[in-house]
Formats: sequence, structure tokens, C-alpha cells
Amino acid sequence: MAPSFQTIRAELLQLDAGLQDLTDDQMQNAPDRIHAAYLDRMDRMVSAPVADALVERLMADADLRPAIVRSARLRRQNMLRLEVQFAQSVMASPDPWAHLQGYVYYRNYQILARMECEGAGLHAGDRVVFLGSGPLPLTLICLSREHGIEGVGIEQDTGHAGLSERAVHKLGLDHAIQIVCGNHFKLPLGGPCRLVMIGADAMPKGEIFAHLARSLEPGQMISYRIYERGLRRLFDAPSCLALPPEFREIARIQPEPPVNNTCVFAVR
Repeated sequence: MAPSFQTIRAELLQLDAGLQDLTDDQMQNAPDRIHAAYLDRMDRMVSAPVADALVERLMADADLRPAIVRSARLRRQNMLRLEVQFAQSVMASPDPWAHLQGYVYYRNYQILARMECEGAGLHAGDRVVFLGSGPLPLTLICLSREHGIEGVGIEQDTGHAGLSERAVHKLGLDHAIQIVCGNHFKLPLGGPCRLVMIGADAMPKGEIFAHLARSLEPGQMISYRIYERGLRRLFDAPSCLALPPEFREIARIQPEPPVNNTCVFAVR
């Protein structure tokens, strides 16, 4: 039986009661048992079958909005925490590629890389830029390893950029992937770029898209990922984002399990 509006609303508010005073650092560095206590409940919630109209009603509830924002922040910080831990374990592994392919989300990134290639018409030798590439640039790694794509990852956190650069070197992909420490104001970069990808954790989305609308050349293609179905939409900031009028959407590639993200493609 699908949960009701009041059931989901009460669950979100109960979860939020323990999150209100936590900083990003506290969220990211909390013990695993703390993350599990919240995230297991959130994972059960987002996997529940619900109607789109119910999700819209939850998103429109002004009193619920702060709880949704904090819950989304916890999910982002947890994914970042896992990525940092795994990047460090790749660095320590005697067989980094075998270790990387054992990552629980590696298959997801393989599929996402294929979706990016399909939607943007990418071919071997093309160059892409990934904004918000994180401590382990798995999208760029899969694009390079499996499709022959060259990439530049832009990451604003100095520590994460350094870890990402070391992981790329450990995997022997220095020739194909460059890591740059910075943010969206680094764009546009010099040289050809077939696609600019905006990462899920590249924030703030509104400011990023506004800058790209002003600075990218006409004809430049971009992509970003959203959740279009279910309660996952609650925790995904770009789902409510309207593209600036300078961009024209040209394609949406729907997900296939285990991926839940739709890839959206637009042209400046």
C-alpha cells in the first residue's frame, strides 16, 4: 500500500528534527551509525511507489521545504563521504582498476556515461568538461575508459580536487583526464569542448546556469541530471529548475535500472 501524504510528511519532519543543527562538516564526518539511522529511513521512503500528484503536493508545502532541503543536504554529504572513502581506498589498492569496478555504484556510472554519449552524440577523441567532478570523477573515468572520451573535471574543493587528481593518476588516466580546481567561473575553458556536464553536487544551480547562459558560445551543448519520478524528486534541487531562456532543451535520455537519473541535454 502506497504511503499517504500525511504519513510521508510526518516522516520527513521527524527525520528533520535531528538534522536542524548539523553543519555540512558534521554531516559528512558523522559516524556510519548516524548516517545509517537517517539514510536507511530515507532510502525506504524514496523507493515507495507514490503518485506524481502527491510528490507535487509535498514539494509545494512551504512548511515542509526546510526539512526537504536539510534531508537533501544529508544525502549529498553522505554520497560525498562515501566517494572520498572510496577514492582513498583506490589509492591504497595494489589493483586500483579491479577495486574501482567493485564500487557499489560503478555500474550506475557506466550506464550514465553511455547515456551521456547517446544524448550528446559523443565519439572517441571528443573533449568534455564536468563541473563539480568531486573527489572521484567516475563519470569522466567511465567516459575515458569505455568510450575514449577526453575530459576536464572542475572541482571547487581543494582537497577533493587533489584527491581526484591522485586517483586519476593511480588509474593511469592522466593522458585523458585533467582536474582543475575551481568553480563555474572557470568556464568557458580554452580549446574545443563537445559537452559541458553539470554535476549533481555542483551548486548553486541557478547561479551556475545563469553564468553558463551568459558565457558559453552559441551552439555549446550542456547536460545535467534530474529525477523525474517518485519521492527522489524531493531531494534533487535541479528537478524544479527552469533553464534560462538562452538554452533550448534538445533531448532527454530516460534511465534504466539501476540508474534513476534522467539525463537532460540542451544547447545554448
